[in-house]
Amino acid sequence: MSEHNNAPATPHDKKKAPVHILRDRCGGVPQALLELTRRQAAIRKQLTKTLQEGPKTVPQLAAASGFPTHELFWHLMAMKKYGQIVEGEERDGYFEYALKAEKE
Repeated sequence: MSEHNNAPATPHDKKKAPVHILRDRCGGVPQALLELTRRQAAIRKQLTKTLQEGPKTVPQLAAASGFPTHELFWHLMAMKKYGQIVEGEERDGYFEYALKAEKE
């Protein structure tokens, strides 16, 4: 049988959320995952900053940012999927990409 304590519950008495239990068991977030997430955020931030200047093709974005085109293309497609950018006109065999206009 379990004993019931009539004392008020403190924040330390609350059950841990399953995600916190899993983190404790696994030793936290792996360093490699943290680094990957930071790199992806840096690439998207750089893409957004570059596209603020106006529409650009993948080769233009690669030249402006210094990131490889295959990495940029992957991020562009993710940003397009989630409505952050739009695909524009074709120029020199490449589509231009631009930031999606803000709703007024």
